[in-house]
Amino acid sequence: MTPAAAEPLPAVTTGNYAYDQAPNAGAGTDAGQTGLLPFGTGALADTQTTTRAQWVGDGVAKYKQVSVVLDLLRDHRLDHLKLVSNAPNAYYGIKSIAVRARSEGEADYTSLAARPWYGTASPLPAGTALNNTLTVPMNGHTARFVIVTITRLHEYQHMVLNEIALHPAADAPGGNPAPPLTAEQLRAELAKPTKQVPRPGMVDVGNYYFGVTPEDGVPDSAGGVVPFGYGELFNRDVTRNVGWRGRADAPKSVALVFDLLRDHPLDRIRIVGNAPNQFWGFDEITVTYRPESSETYRVASRAVRARTELSYTLEVPMSDQVARFVRIEVSRVNQYLHIPLSEVEFTVGNGPVGQDPAPPYAAAQLQRELARHTRMVDQFGQYLYQDWPGKVTSAGQLRQEHRQEWSRLKDVSADRAVHDRYGGVKSLPKQPAEGYFRLRKVDGRWWFVTPDGHLFLLKGVDSVSHDEWGYGTLYRNADGSARDVFDGLPDPQLYPDAYAVTDRGHTVSFVKANLMAKYGDEWRQDWREVTGRRLLDWGFNGLSKWARDPGLRMPYISQVTAPPDAVRVLWAIDPFDPQFGAKLDRHTDIRALRHDPWLIGYFFDNERGWNTEVVKEVLRRDGSLPAKRAFVDYLAGAYGHDLARVNALLGTDAGSFEALVATPVDVARVPADDVRGYVRLASRTYYTAVRAAIVKQDPNHLFLGSALVPTWHSSLDWNVGGIDQLDAVSLDVYSDSAAYLAEYEALDKPVLNLEYSFNTSDRGLRAINASVRAQSVAERGHKYRAFLEAQAKSPVFVGSGWFVYYDQAVTGRPGDGESYNFGLLNQQDQPYGEMTDIMRDTNLTLELVHYHGTSDLTAQMLAGSITRLGRVDRGDTRLSLPAVPEAFRLRIVSSSHPGIVGTDGTVTPASRRTRVTVELEVTRTRDGSAARTRPITVWVPGA
Repeated sequence: MTPAAAEPLPAVTTGNYAYDQAPNAGAGTDAGQTGLLPFGTGALADTQTTTRAQWVGDGVAKYKQVSVVLDLLRDHRLDHLKLVSNAPNAYYGIKSIAVRARSEGEADYTSLAARPWYGTASPLPAGTALNNTLTVPMNGHTARFVIVTITRLHEYQHMVLNEIALHPAADAPGGNPAPPLTAEQLRAELAKPTKQVPRPGMVDVGNYYFGVTPEDGVPDSAGGVVPFGYGELFNRDVTRNVGWRGRADAPKSVALVFDLLRDHPLDRIRIVGNAPNQFWGFDEITVTYRPESSETYRVASRAVRARTELSYTLEVPMSDQVARFVRIEVSRVNQYLHIPLSEVEFTVGNGPVGQDPAPPYAAAQLQRELARHTRMVDQFGQYLYQDWPGKVTSAGQLRQEHRQEWSRLKDVSADRAVHDRYGGVKSLPKQPAEGYFRLRKVDGRWWFVTPDGHLFLLKGVDSVSHDEWGYGTLYRNADGSARDVFDGLPDPQLYPDAYAVTDRGHTVSFVKANLMAKYGDEWRQDWREVTGRRLLDWGFNGLSKWARDPGLRMPYISQVTAPPDAVRVLWAIDPFDPQFGAKLDRHTDIRALRHDPWLIGYFFDNERGWNTEVVKEVLRRDGSLPAKRAFVDYLAGAYGHDLARVNALLGTDAGSFEALVATPVDVARVPADDVRGYVRLASRTYYTAVRAAIVKQDPNHLFLGSALVPTWHSSLDWNVGGIDQLDAVSLDVYSDSAAYLAEYEALDKPVLNLEYSFNTSDRGLRAINASVRAQSVAERGHKYRAFLEAQAKSPVFVGSGWFVYYDQAVTGRPGDGESYNFGLLNQQDQPYGEMTDIMRDTNLTLELVHYHGTSDLTAQMLAGSITRLGRVDRGDTRLSLPAVPEAFRLRIVSSSHPGIVGTDGTVTPASRRTRVTVELEVTRTRDGSAARTRPITVWVPGA
């Protein structure tokens, strides 16, 4: 017969408690109380739920949690704790509670509960109970001291406690009462370590270490090796975080490593990273692992987190994979974002656990674990941990794909009825032909004009070259040892051109190896033939930036690099250097290009402008920096050469303007308008010198600025300060918003976006930022359409360059490790067809969008753009009609000689050459609206 369970006894009535944050309202005994409160007297232990302690939020007191430390005076084996919180109204609430306890004989506390309660929204949602009682099992834990911690959402939320009752089990309490602790001694209990009770089936014994010490979370924020049982990440309270605060110099990624002390077969890993608000979060997370027997890590999971996702949990199935060490790396695109990690759990799977624990790793050993390599790719450069349709398994598959693609591309050619040889649109108003590309404003909208005099909107692609260094990856470390991230590498005997020794190290290009395997001995020429037809098929018309294959005959943009001996301030150039112009003349060498009609123009340097950080650095320097002298000259002129006024302004006491040059100046003392004016002066000086150097060697081509990122390493004042020296402003805008163009519309200056892209975080690759991240390959195409059409509607937009032709390597490009899904194709030379199909459709009418200033094209607009048809050659059996977007249909509605050219498009030659006039009809499928072209004449050769 099973004995009946013993009933718990009434609540303990002898003891004291103290607050770490005194209540600012409630019962008179507790309000404002920082001293000791005896049970039976204080509001929380007087057996009355009508008395209460309150913390009224006013936004002044910034604390978000309150702890109550209870001293039972002797050890008690406890059955449960009952907590009562009766909220006066909906503006009260307790987001979460945590309970920990220790006996007299224990040095550390044991965590017994951590859970959310009823105040997870403020104010409380309609229908939420205001009277709340919570029972926390104490599971027979022996304790003299108990700490109850309550947390609120924010400093404006109110909290209330009415009663804390501790019920012992049916056992006698401990011996005679020890001396009561004072209030100060009870508050000191809060600093004692708290341990967790290991859970069956979980790995709760081990250590972890942070590569970057967090600012939030105890004891984690102290750095060093953290035992699982004491760490914030294993306290089972998902309402509290380990946190890395964002700031200007914060790292973009942080990593930590877990030592499970021995090999464990793992069923799953669970990671929680709850964000208090939208200023907390991260963009990507990667989990890797290794058993003791392996030298390298393998990927368990890579995932993307949406910024809107405040409550984040990642479940990583491990399928009994064995691990002793596990690493977690989280990254943020914006370093001002705070990173939270709340909890990590390792669940044991099936299989034997390793032998007796190996010696725990010390901090230095765990730091080295963070630097160990992770196996990432196969011999084709493909991500190991994912399968997808078309994943390459052999060189034979690549060759078969070439045959299939070429059978479709071999007949692709430019439609000379639609475009001139440079890609200019023949149906749009003809302009004077000057033999080189020009910029012209037509009917209030800016355009390029081709050397043949036709309007042109650049639809370019960057780095269309297999020699682009950014497509490679390092296969050796700096010390010459093998970089152990590959399951296999291309055979250096079969693919020698894939390997190179560069100033960035020993590199391998999976792109080149795959091209050599795919196209054979004449791989360069065959690749060039395929690439030219691909770009034409997808509707691109130019090579816009960076490396380009010289055999591709398309309009292109070239770079003029900065002189290596230019005076630098941080990343920027000092244009006030008296030798700057001479240095440009010595270093610039573009004479060979001056008569090339395919060259659109030049951009100078790349992504290096001036902002307040540059000015701050200039001002702290002395007269040896020409820019500092220019600053003093600028201020002197701006303030009428009144030294006293300038000294008062800057907080200096220089005896002369010459002395001021040598005096460090705090940029915060300089009025914002003067900082802006000085930056604009620097820009004007800079671009005047650069333009002069270019024109000396090549007076025929356009100067297109410096390809600046609007909000990084530059400023609007720099971008426009020298705008009169530019033919167009070139920017690099990785965004899904065309709003940046508004600033340049006001200035009526042509604008190019020479770098942009849309990416997925998939197949081991990443997206460059949240605004360009797509959820699928097809969505990359849809984002392309939306962004390109939004830009094209602007009257100042004259074109863009997609970055780039191929993806970067999964294992990271040399130098900076970038591994972004930028490409129109992957590194296996496979096009992203779901995306390029949408690009082709978009590119068909992008010039019309720009011409009409709307992406809502009508049938009449499209019909008006069809003014001629391709010629009919002897042997042709069908009339060649121009391509139209999927949103429209095109058909022949009349023919002057239907027996020669039928309305179904068939061609039946007569005995002699015949002139035939046809009319076409364009129908918009969305609404059935239709419009006819003007009559178009074609000549059909005789039979």
